[in-house]
Amino acid sequence: MEINYQHLIMSFLEKKNNSTFFLHVHVKTNSRKQEIINNGNFLSFLVRSKPLQNKANREIIQMIKKKLKIGSTQIKIKFGLKSNKKLIELKYPERIETEILIRRLIN
Repeated sequence: MEINYQHLIMSFLEKKNNSTFFLHVHVKTNSRKQEIINNGNFLSFLVRSKPLQNKANREIIQMIKKKLKIGSTQIKIKFGLKSNKKLIELKYPERIETEILIRRLIN
């Protein structure tokens, strides 16, 4: 099945420059399984943690870190620390193609 990456770029991923992106996410805590689901305008993160003592946010950062193969210092929750809707900033040390980033996130 062919995925239209250009459509996905316009929805949940916002490109700031060649190495910085903003990711629009919705979080569902206390889930049975850990998963990332593409919902068009945002990505849904299903996390096992409860939203207590920043545990769910740390789990989200770990999921992104593992999927994108970047360090946790390159991931920052810009808005929504205490909300289920978040804006996450991703910073790469060098230029990265947007399509590669999307493939890593949704596969």
